[in-house]
This record gives sequence, C-alpha cells and structure tokens, in this order.
Amino acid sequence: MTPKENNDSSVAGAGDRLTRRGYIATAAAALGTSALAGCSSSRGESLEPDVPDGVPETVETQYWREWETIDAESPPLDYSATAGSVLDRLPIEFSSEDDPWMREHALMVQRGLNDLGIVARLNDRPLNQLYAQSWSTKGLEAVISMSTHGPDPQRGLDPNPLLMRRSEGSLSNYDNYYHPELQELLTEQEQTTDRAEREELVDRAQEIFAEDVGALITLFPNIITAVNTDRWSGYVKTPGNGPTMDSFVWTEVNLQPETDSRTYVKGVTTSMNSLNLAWAAGGAEANRLTFIYDGLFDATPDLDVVPALATDGGFVDDTTVELSLREGIEWHDGEPFTAEDVKFTVELYDEYASTSQVPFYEPIESVEVLGDHEVRFNLANPDASFMTQRVVRSVILPKHRWEDIDNPSQHNPDAPVGTGPFQFENWEQGTRFEASRNDGHWMFDDDWRADALGDQAERGPGIDNVIWINVSNIDALIGSLQSGSIDAIGTNLSTLQADRAANTSGIEKMSAGSYAPLDGKLMFSCPLIRDKEFRVALAKATDSQGFVDDFLQGQGTVPAGENPISSLTQWHNSETTDYSYDVEEARTILEQAGYTWDGDDNLRFPNGDAWGAFVERLQPENTHKRRSDLDQPDFS
Repeated sequence: MTPKENNDSSVAGAGDRLTRRGYIATAAAALGTSALAGCSSSRGESLEPDVPDGVPETVETQYWREWETIDAESPPLDYSATAGSVLDRLPIEFSSEDDPWMREHALMVQRGLNDLGIVARLNDRPLNQLYAQSWSTKGLEAVISMSTHGPDPQRGLDPNPLLMRRSEGSLSNYDNYYHPELQELLTEQEQTTDRAEREELVDRAQEIFAEDVGALITLFPNIITAVNTDRWSGYVKTPGNGPTMDSFVWTEVNLQPETDSRTYVKGVTTSMNSLNLAWAAGGAEANRLTFIYDGLFDATPDLDVVPALATDGGFVDDTTVELSLREGIEWHDGEPFTAEDVKFTVELYDEYASTSQVPFYEPIESVEVLGDHEVRFNLANPDASFMTQRVVRSVILPKHRWEDIDNPSQHNPDAPVGTGPFQFENWEQGTRFEASRNDGHWMFDDDWRADALGDQAERGPGIDNVIWINVSNIDALIGSLQSGSIDAIGTNLSTLQADRAANTSGIEKMSAGSYAPLDGKLMFSCPLIRDKEFRVALAKATDSQGFVDDFLQGQGTVPAGENPISSLTQWHNSETTDYSYDVEEARTILEQAGYTWDGDDNLRFPNGDAWGAFVERLQPENTHKRRSDLDQPDFS
C-alpha cells in the first residue's frame, strides 16, 4: 500500500455524523498510523457461490459496448464481482492539488462507502497524472475518480461542456457511460438552434442523468480568495472565477485605485510555459494570455453573452452564422482589425490543429468575408452552442503577425500582439508576467462596463498595469498579501486559509459561487457501478450537505440530485430527482437488491437467485433500470 492510500479504519462508524472538527481529525488520521493499520487483508468470510443455470459466477470489468473512440483490449480497471463474495477494496482517486479540501471530500465519500460496509482505498495523485493517465477515453483507473471542473466561461454559458461528455462519442467520456434515451436527447439538443425547443431537451437530459445517478455530483464549491481592499475597490465576484482568477478579466478592467499606485500585483502559484495561446495545452497561459487577446463575444458575471470583437449577428439558418464586427479597432501594434483577421485565424487553427481553440473552430466548414467588418461562418452541421460557448471561447489572431510563421504550433512570440484590454509588456518564465492597459479598449469605457456589470461596476481612472508574481505555495502567498508585496491572491483558497489571510487589517476574504461542479466520475465498465440499485444507494450514503455545512462552512451549493448544471446558469432544471442522504434507506435498497453483510458488516455481492437478478441488471439494456422496472422480487 502506498503512503497516499488509506482504508476504512480512518473513518467514523455508521450513523456518526462528522462535524467539521471530525472531518479534520479524520483527515489527520488518514495521514497517520490508522492508515497503515488499515492495510490488513482480512475482509471477513464470503458465501459459497450459488449460481443459477446459465449465469456466470464472476463478472469482470469489461467494455459492454463497441466504443468508436476506444482502441483497447481491456479497461484499465480490474474490479470484478463474484456471487456471494465480499466486495474488494474499492479504489477512489483524487488530487489534493485540485482543491485545498479535496482530501477531506474524498474522506466524506469514503465514509459513505464504509457506512454501506465497503472498504475504500484512497489514492491522492498528482493532478497531471490524473489528466494524463486515468482521465482517458478508455476509462478510469479507479471505480470513483473525483475532480472539480474548471471555471472556463463556456461551462456556465452552455450545457454542452458538461452534458456532452456523457455522450458515446465524446473523448471526455472517461466513465464509459451510456444511456440510450439520454444519448438521443443530447444528439438532438446539440443541433437544435431554436432556444426554447433546446431548453426543453436540456431540461429532460438533466432529469434523466440525475435519476440514473450518472455520476456523483456532490457540490458546486464556492471560489474563495483574499484581497487587499485598502488599495483597491471594484473587485468583481464572477461565478466560477471569483474576483481574482484568470478566466475572466472583469476585475482587472473594473478596479479603481484607493492610493497613488495604479499597478495591481496578483500572486499566483502556477507559471506560464509559453506565449502561444492558440496552441497552449491548457494551464496558466490559456487564461492569462486572454488578457492580451479578444474573442468574438464575451461573457458577463450574469453569464450573458455580450459583444466583443463582434457586435451583432447570429444564425441565418441552422448552418449559417453571420456576424458584424467592431469597427475602428486596432491591434496593439497599430494595424487595423478587419474580417480578414477572423477568416485567417479560423483557417490557421484548422490547418495546424490548434489545441486550445478546438471548441471554436471545429464546427466551421468555411469562412467568408462579406465586407471589411462582416463575416459569415458556414457550419458543417447545425450547432446550437456556436453562439454561446464557441464564440466566447474564440481567440482572434492578427493575420499580419502570423501569416509568415512556418510552424504556428511551435511558435513562441517574443511579444504577443492582440486587441485585448491589456497589452504585453514582459514575461520572465516561472517568475513574472506583466501587461499594461490598452487605453482605447471598450472595457475601459465606464458606461459600457456599467451595462455589462450592473451594480458591480465602478467608475474612475482604473489601473495602468497588471503584474502576476509567481509565489511558491499558499502559505507564501498569504504572507506576501499580509506584508503588502501583492494586492491579491489569484488562486482558490480554503475557508481557513482565507480567514487566516484576512486577520491582517486591509485584507478581506471574498467568495463567489460557481457553475463548475465537483464530479465524482463512476467507471461504468465496472460491474458494481452498472447496478443502478448500488448507484442509488451510493448517492443516498453520500453526505454532501453535511460536508458543505460542517467542513466548508457553507461555502458551496449542493445540487438537487446528481445534476451537473448549476442554478447559476440559464440552463438549470431544478426539478431533478434528489436521492436525499439516508444511510439506513441506502442499506435497505441494497438488502432488497440481494446484497448481504457478513459478521463484520462487510458488504457481499448477491448470491443464488439474487445473483441472477444482479447479473440481469448489469446487461447493457438494463443498467438504467431499477429492480421494479425488471419485475425483480424483494430479496430482503
């Protein structure tokens, strides 16, 4: 067992509600001697297998469908089910790098499993390992793999980034999840450009996914940070981004100085790897460089789409989009911006496969210049999200700067040139990034900003420069903020960390809601997960509200059931199935489905006729059905 793993010996017994102090104690135990004590291989006694005729005694983790996106002989997870046997330790993976409280959240899920009689093994992995290894199309390496989705603006503007990953053809379907009715709905809504019709389809999709427990959607965690309010006013609490992160630029264009200094310094822990936004592999450069560039449209803190380089336009028909572009705009080097830049950008992205701009250019079959400031996109297929997530995700490049570049994917501009609200000044890799105000940009117009930001808008001279300073860790960030070396912390903090920072005069903790859910991905190639009776019991054994109330001190929102679409968005359906927290009822569900417990309260797979019913529930046509749907008896 690795030092990062722990077992149920560190978890409170069934029925005990963990207070915030209890969560902290549990976390400490997970890193101490109790984790080592949990390495015992004793799991109690299993029953002799009693298998009906024609039913296999053991069911392995396997691909149950032909997946066009998968080229593998076997799933990466090995977790079998055998008639009457005690469940093996259930692997759960997460990364403490994802959120400052992610370990405690994993322990909460572990406790729920323990309450059902299941030993869980936690594996805290580096976040880049999860991305590179476990979160792959062939499937998860653990039965449960949890993470918080990123605050990219398009996740709040359109349901597709969170819903379409549950479709069969998605490269992000790490779960191997498939529901025939949901698949049909997702395909239809993806191509329905009529807003009202699409909303009905998206509402139904949320209902199906939540009722089916397609994942554990435990909470939407608030974005928490700390800032200096003696020096600056005008911090904008943008959902998913908070006031200081880099997915939106509203704070930086809205800040007003309270002193003579107009240079705003933000401390961060992640560094940029290049100045090539279009071929960035995510990370810091994919966000910070958007301060330098503009897209065709932008998103407000209310998650409305507002003009950017495009001022008007939309669908002419299901596969044709025409846009009017902003006139009088110059690139940072003084050259005029025109429709030719838009056409060139799309064609460059397509030819050289831009990694960060796929959501924007992928649906576009061709681009036509209709005038100096008019452009037409011809789409390969109807694409309902084109005028939401895709146009907001877009980044437009200057043709005159990129047309002579031999290999754009390997290009690292000495000084990137955009049209954005800030222009490049300096970059010291791993240390510092600096940008200065583009004074003529529309975002610095007080009236324009008042329309976009409403009550959060501030009027005044604004800032001259933004500087990102790389600091080694959170403790160093808090110290730098308290000493006045930085003005704000540009990353997510825990409540305790933000409270500690705010103990200094002039420092304030700030919090904003989020539309990015904490997603407990379930491996649907695993026989245990394929049993809907187990999934419902798991949902009922997971105390999400207790975790938010007791450990996060209310800094988060628990959805109504397993619904990944937040109530902060315009696409949320509040009428979804909510399997409320009730451990005793969860155990009753398992008992009625034929599961039993041994003398040590270890959960066993069904046996005898109940095993035959279990195997029936695993079949591809039945994984979204309960016992009652299949006319199976109560085995309790």
